[in-house]
Amino acid sequence: MKLRLLLVVTLLLSCSLPLLAEDWITIYNDDLSLIRSSFVLELNKGRQNYNYDDITSRISPASVIVKGNGIRIAEQNYEYDLAGKDQIMAKYLDQEVVAITKDQSRLQGILKFFDGANIGIIENDTQRLLVIADSEVQWIQFASLPSNFYTKPTLAWSLIAPREGKYPITMSYLSGGFSWDVTYNAVWDEEKLALNSWVTINNRSGKAFENVNLKLIAGDINQIRKSYAKYQGRDLAMEDAAVSSGAPAFEEKAFHDFHMYTLDQKVSFANNQTKQLELYPTQHVTARSVYEYQTFSGGVNSIIRFVNTEDQGLGKPLPKGVFKIYKADADNNLEFIGEDSIAHTSRNEEVDINTGKAFDLVANTMVRNQKTISQRSSQREIHVHVKNNSTEEKIIYIVHQLSSNAKITYSELRYAYDELKNNVTYTVELDPDEEYNFFFRELSEW
Repeated sequence: MKLRLLLVVTLLLSCSLPLLAEDWITIYNDDLSLIRSSFVLELNKGRQNYNYDDITSRISPASVIVKGNGIRIAEQNYEYDLAGKDQIMAKYLDQEVVAITKDQSRLQGILKFFDGANIGIIENDTQRLLVIADSEVQWIQFASLPSNFYTKPTLAWSLIAPREGKYPITMSYLSGGFSWDVTYNAVWDEEKLALNSWVTINNRSGKAFENVNLKLIAGDINQIRKSYAKYQGRDLAMEDAAVSSGAPAFEEKAFHDFHMYTLDQKVSFANNQTKQLELYPTQHVTARSVYEYQTFSGGVNSIIRFVNTEDQGLGKPLPKGVFKIYKADADNNLEFIGEDSIAHTSRNEEVDINTGKAFDLVANTMVRNQKTISQRSSQREIHVHVKNNSTEEKIIYIVHQLSSNAKITYSELRYAYDELKNNVTYTVELDPDEEYNFFFRELSEW
């Protein structure tokens, strides 16, 4: 009895192909992912055909790599002209069809054309060309199923196997349709940011994945771009709740010139689904409030600035994403005070989050006494006016961007020069209701 049961189970397993499937997904930025699948095929000896349709609809066919104990792929066709009325009608041109109209008339003949609005049939009995409005046709009968009829994107392989048997296969390919980004939710108390970070993953690949191994790569991968057929986020997770031991967690490590985040549990993705996972647990980051005015701009920016170091409470590679900042009001309710995006940011780098324009700080820039010094040089005076209408003392940093051929020849105020950015910064301290004016001369040579 046990032997019979074993034989039945073995027979059932041998009939279900592919077997032992397992998937790995590595998602990059910029609509790129690497899919790896492991499965078993049962093949005959020699050359044979096999259709594999467990793929995404955004696959890059030229990127397919198949490995499997000596089997060879002699030919691969990517079939993506999927079943649909237009596609089926196109496959049956010059073949016999039967059309039944809404008034139950029966038309039998050779299909000559279909343009989406009308159907042309040469009737068998009379050899007349009949043109029927598509909206008047109730149904169409075709003679047989076409050999190139596919309901899903399919890799049609011509395989060569050295012997009959089961072959463990590993296949990998690049695909579009997966994307990920990060939302950093932070509560600001004027001294620290209570920072949560969430990964939002979108699956628009045309395929669902069950219990896959997931990796994320942060960095700008160089690609030769091709056109593809083409976040709602969890905005608020502010409480310092303990993370259960069963919650998924990412392990971060450097990989080549990028950063890799590996999830410690398997995860499932439905097609057309958005999934969110915690990137880092809550961090308490020391930061400071900064007011910055770029000359000739429309106002004074309110900035939260911190340095991405461990001693400041962070010191982790930050993938590009959006910072959303909240602050408690007098009733201890969290209110949204602004958001800003960041690029990929490594450790030890300074991060500026611009939350918007400071309401009570006013600044403007004027150019005066502009004149030509010679055929190869000119000079101008840049006058800056700043004003503090708030009830607190404020420090405003005035930043002036120099062009590559410009320098400052005179300034009423001391400034700091940043050689890398080629700009100068003035620091002005203002008491409540105080205003201040100053100017500097800029010489341009060419």
